[in-house]
Amino acid sequence: MVAADLPWSIHLQDAEVWQRERTLLMVEVQSTDRFATLEASLPRIDGVDAQAIPASNEASADGKRILRIGWALFPHTPGRQAIQLPTIRYQLNGREAAQWQPPLQTLEVRALPPYLPPTLPVGKVDIESSIEPSGWLQSDHLAYWHVSLSSDAVTTAQFPPILKQVQVAQGVEVFPAKVAQPTQGGGAFQLEYRIPFKPQGNGRLALPTLHWHWFDPASGRLEQVQHPPPHPWVLGWLWRSALGLVIGVILLAGGWVLGKIASKHWRQWLAKQRVLQALQGNTDPQAVRQAMRECAVAHGWPDNFSSAQWLQRWEQVYGKSQPVRQSLILLDAAAWRGAGGE
Repeated sequence: MVAADLPWSIHLQDAEVWQRERTLLMVEVQSTDRFATLEASLPRIDGVDAQAIPASNEASADGKRILRIGWALFPHTPGRQAIQLPTIRYQLNGREAAQWQPPLQTLEVRALPPYLPPTLPVGKVDIESSIEPSGWLQSDHLAYWHVSLSSDAVTTAQFPPILKQVQVAQGVEVFPAKVAQPTQGGGAFQLEYRIPFKPQGNGRLALPTLHWHWFDPASGRLEQVQHPPPHPWVLGWLWRSALGLVIGVILLAGGWVLGKIASKHWRQWLAKQRVLQALQGNTDPQAVRQAMRECAVAHGWPDNFSSAQWLQRWEQVYGKSQPVRQSLILLDAAAWRGAGGE
């Protein structure tokens, strides 16, 4: 197999960039072997930093394999830059099956404004942070501020120096931080900070807001990032005890109120059931009247009522019920006959 037998291609993401702006240079070839790979040494280019992008072998829509290898380029010198890539090696079954020499590429690099410092990020850097442990903190006890910086366009060498900003925290004793650089994934650059600290006093944790400027290559303007950290409450044992006591009193008072409400509703439900049983059981009028009177007391209605007044209150609470209405009519008729009516 020779290189000419393979459909090689090369793609430069942006041929015109700013100083320190990332651009991608990718080499691609089609293959029919799922185990084939591309290999190449890291380019050495004057005035340009190169970061390797892991090679890949992916299936295409037509069933073939697409092999890729590439580099992220960060030019530092303005002007026209000649990009000569090393020889690309096509590896198959553990041996070199073909080679391809990419053609020379040209990169036009624009100079950054002279007032920008050399450490200013050219591209956006994202930030996330959290406090360990979560929830309330205890004064004079160790805690950790986890800060994660990541970018797919800026190397870690250009990440903002956030530790200098952390040292000025008010009411917080800050200790030396641990910094980890996770393995790059998908071309992203990351830094993980684990900053130990001890909050002093009580109240909201007063960690500083992190901020920095970055140059936006798309607009050619300076942008600003401001990241407010978490502000959990810091409480000592005395405040925690006092707060626990207050919460306990509130819970007891709430439980007492809820108990009173539940007891009231229970009494009303029992009184309602007694009235319904008395009306359905053909009980004598006096027993029904007594059940109605107890129901009125449980609901807070006047107990010197007529049957019509009692029925009106009943229907306001439980809705209209024809059986109840009919039973009261029969009750009044029985009471009238018992009083000497005909």
